[in-house]
Amino acid sequence: MSMKHEIETQLSVTIENEPGQIACISELLSKSNVHINAVSISDSIDGGHFRFIADTPRDAKAVLVEKGFEVKVESVLTIRLNDSRGRLAGITLALAQASINIDYVYASVDQTGSSTRLVLKVENILLAIRILEEMEVAA
Repeated sequence: MSMKHEIETQLSVTIENEPGQIACISELLSKSNVHINAVSISDSIDGGHFRFIADTPRDAKAVLVEKGFEVKVESVLTIRLNDSRGRLAGITLALAQASINIDYVYASVDQTGSSTRLVLKVENILLAIRILEEMEVAA
């Protein structure tokens, strides 16, 4: 079972749930030469949530703050794995058995399309990494 995991920086911006908001942020980042490696956009009662991992998170935050956006910075666990049936189930079951809550998860595909990057917001990243490493040894 091949998977690579790391702690990455996720940026979150609360946006109005109206046309053009996603385009505005995407364009700002693009014009600043910031590449979005993974993204999740969802809505809620208090507006939309634009969560993403960028190749240069400090630059991304700076450009968004300069334009008046409030940016929340968090550490998330990313797992790169080759696609095969049951991988998400195996990972989430192992974390659940260790009593690690997953607040949310989203995914992206790498540039070649050969592997998937899972992004997990978990309450205990270091314990989650230990569990993943134990899964690797047991495989």
